[in-house]
Amino acid sequence: MPRPPTPPTRHAEPRHIVAATIVLLLGTGIGMTVSGHLQTMAQEVIGTLRPVVVSTSPDTSSLVPPRRFTLRDLPTHPDAVHSSYFAPEMYASAGVTPRDRRHEIHEDFRALIDLFEKRQGVDDNFTIRVTRDDTHELLEVYVLKEDRRRFQNGTDVDWPTIDAKRRVHTRRLVDKWENRGVPREEITVKWGRANQIDAAHERDRPFLAYELRLTNYLGLSLLPTEIGTVETFNRDDMVSHVGARSRYQMMPFILRRSGVHRYNLRTEEGSWVQVAEDRHPLLTMEPAFRLLRGYVNAVGHEIPGISAYHTGPGNIYKLYRKFFTQSGAFDSRSTVMDAYMWAITDGFETVRENSTFGPYSRGYVASAYGSLRAIDNRPIDLSNTMRAERVQLKPGASLMLSDILSALQRSTNALNWSLVSDRPNLYERFRGLNPHLDLAPSEDGELSPSDNVRFVSSVDGKAVRFFLPTGGVDALEQAGVDALDEHATFRFDDETYQLPSESERTVWDRRYDNLVSDIKEFGFTTDNRDRLLKIYDAFERLAEESPTHYRQTQLDIIQTHRRIWLSNPWDSLAEAATLATGKMRMRPQPPETLDTHPLDDYTRSLDD
Repeated sequence: MPRPPTPPTRHAEPRHIVAATIVLLLGTGIGMTVSGHLQTMAQEVIGTLRPVVVSTSPDTSSLVPPRRFTLRDLPTHPDAVHSSYFAPEMYASAGVTPRDRRHEIHEDFRALIDLFEKRQGVDDNFTIRVTRDDTHELLEVYVLKEDRRRFQNGTDVDWPTIDAKRRVHTRRLVDKWENRGVPREEITVKWGRANQIDAAHERDRPFLAYELRLTNYLGLSLLPTEIGTVETFNRDDMVSHVGARSRYQMMPFILRRSGVHRYNLRTEEGSWVQVAEDRHPLLTMEPAFRLLRGYVNAVGHEIPGISAYHTGPGNIYKLYRKFFTQSGAFDSRSTVMDAYMWAITDGFETVRENSTFGPYSRGYVASAYGSLRAIDNRPIDLSNTMRAERVQLKPGASLMLSDILSALQRSTNALNWSLVSDRPNLYERFRGLNPHLDLAPSEDGELSPSDNVRFVSSVDGKAVRFFLPTGGVDALEQAGVDALDEHATFRFDDETYQLPSESERTVWDRRYDNLVSDIKEFGFTTDNRDRLLKIYDAFERLAEESPTHYRQTQLDIIQTHRRIWLSNPWDSLAEAATLATGKMRMRPQPPETLDTHPLDDYTRSLDD
């Protein structure tokens, strides 16, 4: 779950939530867009994946399945984008040799990734895998055979009960292998999650198309599409013990800052209907991914950026600092990824001291990658994608739900209800498109006065947003309803999250790209912060002059980046980075390394 940029507070993660997610940068991984031919390829491939929807009447719609594909077909797959960390030829492409310290860190990282691939996609929820951490040796795979058999025979299973059984056997297995001479601290136990991962992916099918396009739009790899999987198994009603909400597990103050609110709407009879926008994935997805992009930019690389989404940027900055002084691996070639890989392998016990970077944080990236690998070779069918129009009312306007349903019922245009088209009546379809509204179910479709909501433009300054079927805006207009704010309508359809044109990108966007690129080699300097603040001022002006979706997105991302770089944890990191890289400059180095010094390019002016 995303954490604030200030030092994170200690807490325990919910035991039923698998902690994990990797997010990887596309191409050069700078700014919010994909660079070069990868951008074009990604857009071309993802563009061919749009479901073709043919609506035949207001009450029915048929979906024509698109060409089937696999996630591995996409150029945004992490194995393609970050081959130096995930592909088999990683060592050669990373420039490491078998006796290199970096080679050892890479090997340990790959072993951890492999362990979580098995946990998320191979081992089911009845499996316990025991390995030896220092040698990566498989010690035992234990299975709850009777429970698995009952499940396979159709018996309903309560996963927390299965986990309780696995907890008992875990203690027994650890004692068993310790008695056989394996040091207790070297014994690693992982529980399989394949059943829950499969269920989570099925839950995500209606929204996957938008996650794929949004990550491409933001210049991220496919891995952010697994945030919901590893945080909550894509359940929108989950609330952690510290109050994080939505399938993407954002803290309440971050949700409010992102425009995702809770409020009440008055009904016809004078009662109230509760609205919880965090329970609608099409209201939380973009804020979550924008926040992630800001974290990625602030920490210098997508992989530790995803970890920051879960554990907080403060913890990532702490592990960078420990890498300088305690890893024995820091040199002139080091990047933030080297620090991150060390932190979750050899350096984990060192890093977890005086921080909240615990076991869940350690496995967060690996779990996300394992979740993606669980399905990346399966045919993906996006024909079940939810299509809708998100609308708001004009300032001062109001509109009863009964009037909305009446206009939709009378419409002569085809309405596309997409995944809720099989619901028994118009009211139930509206409920299906709007799970954030606490409306009571109705088998006969009768709208009671206690559910006849009066929609308004805002409540206490919070914008009131709800969803209509595709074609719903035109239906209301034809019915003479003149209450919708046309400038606020946002359509989830074939064109959602198309890449911005080059004409929309300015010199300031390119300067921000260059800054983010410089950060990956520990560019946490006051000069770079001055560059950031200057670019931020320009982004504010640009968004005010041209408030397009792209400009608002860029501003939102850099605001997150700026907040983090104005925090105390960043000040501590900048001081440590300056000291560490300064000492590195003073050490005698082979001539061939002198032109790759981490600080060589950091003092370039913005006008270079």
